[in-house]
Amino acid sequence: MKKLRLAFKKGEQLRFLSHLDYAQAVERTIRRAGIAMAYSEGFNPHMKISFSSALALGITATCEYADLDILEDTPVDAVIARLNRVAPPGLEVIDGCEMPNKVRKMMAICNYAVYEVTGPVEDKADWKSLLVPFNEAKEISYEKVTPKKTRRIDVKHFIKEPITAAVNGNRVTLTMGIGIYPEGTIKPGEVWLLGRDRYGWPLTDAYTIHRKAILVEENGERKSPLDVV
Repeated sequence: MKKLRLAFKKGEQLRFLSHLDYAQAVERTIRRAGIAMAYSEGFNPHMKISFSSALALGITATCEYADLDILEDTPVDAVIARLNRVAPPGLEVIDGCEMPNKVRKMMAICNYAVYEVTGPVEDKADWKSLLVPFNEAKEISYEKVTPKKTRRIDVKHFIKEPITAAVNGNRVTLTMGIGIYPEGTIKPGEVWLLGRDRYGWPLTDAYTIHRKAILVEENGERKSPLDVV
């Protein structure tokens, strides 16, 4: 048995798959490719496969990672080629490597994500100036109300880098680096709406989200999960 860590692209065709449906799509692709997988024991055995942090419904991604325990001695490149031959539209393996049999769970090590949030703007604006108050604020707190509880959240605890904007016609893309902590994270859409409502960003309710990267931040350095055991 050997462990492979693969990087999957989640394209537009899969945007509205939940994380569970996305995981099932990966598992079905593995079955179609005829890759011999290791399975758990017990009454309900399942593939030994684990994913990086879950991607919410409606979000596409450049790279999502999965660890697979396989029972065949096949080179990584050959496994990738077999998967891509049978993968559904919108799902593509873009990279991979062999890992030691014992590695830290990606859910535990992937703690930094880069998102691109894109939507229409209501009027032309100097985005460099618009973003200054948000980016230079030491603390931005708001109350998040759920059916179970209300809690106060400091947005700047999660926003790791200054937000940047790129305008294309009547649409803007905001790039956000967001930390993922044991206590949770913040949704990029929440930042979008907070900027509109509190800082006057000329945005609407309409936006799409793309996760550009999911990374491991350790000792001030950010690495791909492919480079971390």
